[in-house]
Amino acid sequence: MEEFPEGGFFKGKNFVFDHRVSVASSDPRILGSCLVCEIPFDDYSSRSRCNFCRMLVLVCHSCEGKNGKLFVCELCQKYGKHGKNSNGENSNGKNSNVIIAPRKKLRVLCLHGFRQNASSFKGRTASFVKKLKNIAEFVYIDAPHQLRFIYQEKNDADVALTQPKSGCNRKYAWLIDPNDDVDKSGDAGTDWETGGAHRFDCRQYERQTGGFDESYVYLREKVAEEGPFDGVLGFSQGAAMAACVALKGEMGFRFVILCSGYFCNFGEFGEGSLIKCPSLHIYGSDNGKDRQIGFDESRRLALMFEEGCSVMVEHDFGHIIPTKSPYIDTIKDFLQRFL
Repeated sequence: MEEFPEGGFFKGKNFVFDHRVSVASSDPRILGSCLVCEIPFDDYSSRSRCNFCRMLVLVCHSCEGKNGKLFVCELCQKYGKHGKNSNGENSNGKNSNVIIAPRKKLRVLCLHGFRQNASSFKGRTASFVKKLKNIAEFVYIDAPHQLRFIYQEKNDADVALTQPKSGCNRKYAWLIDPNDDVDKSGDAGTDWETGGAHRFDCRQYERQTGGFDESYVYLREKVAEEGPFDGVLGFSQGAAMAACVALKGEMGFRFVILCSGYFCNFGEFGEGSLIKCPSLHIYGSDNGKDRQIGFDESRRLALMFEEGCSVMVEHDFGHIIPTKSPYIDTIKDFLQRFL
């Protein structure tokens, strides 16, 4: 910290065993939280301790002397050493005077796919989130590049060709076709365009390689504003973006979840560059029905990560995130590692 006063890659405070208690960089962010009320707090000077293992615990000044109660640290709660249930009751059902640390959830940043937005992706993953509600909190954001409104022509000659009604939700992308004239600042205008020139192409993602620098800077700003996050989940193009973020390793994610992802051939993201970040890969199997991202592409991306810390989930449900067993059980097991 003498060499890097602002902390460099170090976050938080460093505990020391003397009167100072802790030393910190000039970074004002607080990473800890009060054991009782969970407000941001990182001061051990009160010397509050767990009633069972005697480890120091973070208890803010407002909660420190409440009713003379005792405290149970997160580890003693996790391994049941306190002999209480989650309501702080003894086996006879009577309330104890022990305050048990609330179980914290993982915070996961979610990156949607091409021509989606945060709202639509949140709706598509509602069942997935519900089954993981006791483990993680999912935060959704829009990508920075706005896309044109597209509509399809009617083949019926008796039906007049009309543009859709106004008020439709915007669609976004993390990566765009460099040959497209979408404004890289994010504004694609308000004009509607016929979908005749935009017919479905299962290999279209191979052309979407532009706008990465803008998306990376935007994502870094979002993490600084709304973080910290334990991990990042990306779907389809969002997974390609999340993999590039994991490669750079600058945003502090502890893990990545890549769903129907694919390999992006950026200059620094070359073959042979193994990514050293715990990863969960969810994609359609060789016999699956994923018409948009093939098995080979998702598998190729998975092989970009160190084998010892990667988990693979292959399914037969197409271009989605599965929520049935045994797939959801594997996902839960992966997330449990980081609690």
